[in-house]
Amino acid sequence: MVSDKIAIIGDRDTVTGFRMVGVQESSVPNNVNEIRKALLDYFRDPRMGLIIITEPLAMQVEDTILELSEAPVPVILLIPDREGSTGAYETVLRELIRRAVGIEINV
Repeated sequence: MVSDKIAIIGDRDTVTGFRMVGVQESSVPNNVNEIRKALLDYFRDPRMGLIIITEPLAMQVEDTILELSEAPVPVILLIPDREGSTGAYETVLRELIRRAVGIEINV
């Protein structure tokens, strides 16, 4: 199966930037339910290879991201928004490492 699609979930500015470079699948959610719905919709697409989500939105659905990250594809990538990094990627990465290795590792 080919996983050649990329999706972006974020604020309007971030999504616009990614759309300008060719990312066609995008979502600008207004609340936590819309964030979770977009994430799940993209995750269920068998051709989706990468889901990019801004850190502030990812923090609101961290439990869902951790659950979905157990699958190897699609990859869920957290990126900073225009305000800069919040460190959310460290929290998610730390939890994934803890699950995989069984111990807490600082990143």
